[in-house]
Amino acid sequence: MVLNSALLWHRLMGKVVLAVGSDASPFLRSYAHCSKGRIGVTLLVINLSDQTKFIADVQNSMNNNIKLATEQQKISRKSFSRSLKNTASGAEIKASSDEYSYREEYHLTPKNGYLQTRTMVLNGIPLELTSTGNIPRLDPIRVNVKSPISITPLSIAFIVFPDFVAPACR
Repeated sequence: MVLNSALLWHRLMGKVVLAVGSDASPFLRSYAHCSKGRIGVTLLVINLSDQTKFIADVQNSMNNNIKLATEQQKISRKSFSRSLKNTASGAEIKASSDEYSYREEYHLTPKNGYLQTRTMVLNGIPLELTSTGNIPRLDPIRVNVKSPISITPLSIAFIVFPDFVAPACR
């Protein structure tokens, strides 16, 4: 998971760090930066729990910091792989007339929830080298910006908000 996370960090996270306010559990870590090479903000959320799924809502607070409001849902080990599949299924939306009515999500999880796996999964698709030995494409899913963010157990999520206004990112 470290290599894939490092690649996404390098591609998505700019140098300017932003404050994140959260009421979340200590098992949920969150970091925000201005997006790299584009307008907007990228949020990194890490779920260290192996039993809790977090549902998060991101808001621009009064002082233009990010506010992460969360709720916790305990899940059983049996429902873990189903939870991983549901993170990516049905989330992609078509472009609308509002150019930025979406966010881009990259959810990294260990295959079958096994932390020592050699295969990581990005948005439900196993990441494996191409036939020529190259790194596979790291494509996001596009999600309606107003929908809650689901962070499954033992996962890392990079969430890009192209229309999030942060004065420090100008």
